[in-house]
Amino acid sequence: MNFRPVADWAKSAGVEQFLYISSAGIYKPFDEIPHVEGVCIPIPGSGMQLTNISHVRDLSSMLSLAVENSKAANGKIFNCVSDRAVTFDGLAKLCAQAAGRELKIIHYEPKAVGIDAKKAFPFRNMHFYAEPRAAKEIMGWSSTTNLPEDMKERFDEYVKIGRDKKPMQFDIDDKILESLKIVVTV
Repeated sequence: MNFRPVADWAKSAGVEQFLYISSAGIYKPFDEIPHVEGVCIPIPGSGMQLTNISHVRDLSSMLSLAVENSKAANGKIFNCVSDRAVTFDGLAKLCAQAAGRELKIIHYEPKAVGIDAKKAFPFRNMHFYAEPRAAKEIMGWSSTTNLPEDMKERFDEYVKIGRDKKPMQFDIDDKILESLKIVVTV
């Protein structure tokens, strides 16, 4: 997306502060629905790839600090992310723990199973991590959330709204497991 016209308009209109927030193109529509009990979780490579999961409370606190400290934040770029990394295997284990479920992880090589790594959401075969050093140093931001607690809270909400009762489909996972000769039964 080209944000320049909006920024130019804001400047010409005398706007003193303009915040541009971008997901860097990573959030696109998808049909992937959460995993279910009794199904192996396919994770590419070793599962030691790093990622970070950010809670909206941390994201909103960082954005609030940018507004409150507009002089310090002006013209700066901040990675609006959590400051804690987790491996893909670790994330899968935290999800299983939050749901009170057993977990079986299957590691695979995307090329060997004919999967386009870019389509293997949510687990791509690469580190997918950013860190908020600038926000910490410039604005004094710090994370206040706890990933295991956040995952449990999110799972409880998921069940509360009935998402756990809806039909699920895992086309990419099924293709991976089939190529690895793993029988999928739900």
